[in-house]
Amino acid sequence: MKYWVALTIVLYLLCMSAVVIPLFLILTKELEVIDYFYFWLVPVLVVAQGVLLLVPVGIARERPVRRRGIVASAVIVAIPMSLVSFGFFYSVALMIWGENFVSQHFDALLSWTVLVVFWLVWGAVFMKSYADRNRLSFTSRLTRWLLRGSILELLVAIPSHIISRHRKECCAPDVTLMGIALGLAVALMSFGPGVFFLFAQRIRNKKAKQAIRATEAES
Repeated sequence: MKYWVALTIVLYLLCMSAVVIPLFLILTKELEVIDYFYFWLVPVLVVAQGVLLLVPVGIARERPVRRRGIVASAVIVAIPMSLVSFGFFYSVALMIWGENFVSQHFDALLSWTVLVVFWLVWGAVFMKSYADRNRLSFTSRLTRWLLRGSILELLVAIPSHIISRHRKECCAPDVTLMGIALGLAVALMSFGPGVFFLFAQRIRNKKAKQAIRATEAES
């Protein structure tokens, strides 16, 4: 099962790169943005993808999922969701007020405070979604939230990026482009558990066929 988890994560990283890198190369000349994205955000996204597979792995192995696995999933998966929420919030601010106003009023302390608040809120929401003790629905809810949040963030980040470029602002286009890339990466992350379940189903079918062949050979 570990092999299929690793394969799912590798596929996620490859698909994300296939989408994100051409986006950066086409829309910006500042290649440092790619370095920043892969140095700061990609490790977080890869870890979140791995943690998001904890519950599906337990289901595939037909083993009970411990509470610490649920807590870990809620806490870690809340990080990309908080990043998406912050990207939405920041893109709206740029679209309405522009880069000069945002740079004057949104300092590092305020940005980190907003990000932490989003993380705490989403962690609580994800923990509450396990109230019915249904392991499968818990993962489904997490992936639905990730997909919806990423789509909503993209719907704001894309027009914000276009507006910032037309204003000929200095750093805002790179920031909104980072938001677009983040939205796409999180959207792809939401499909990870589904891909893993396909792998798990293939394993079950293969084992079932082997068991049938062994039974027929004995008879």
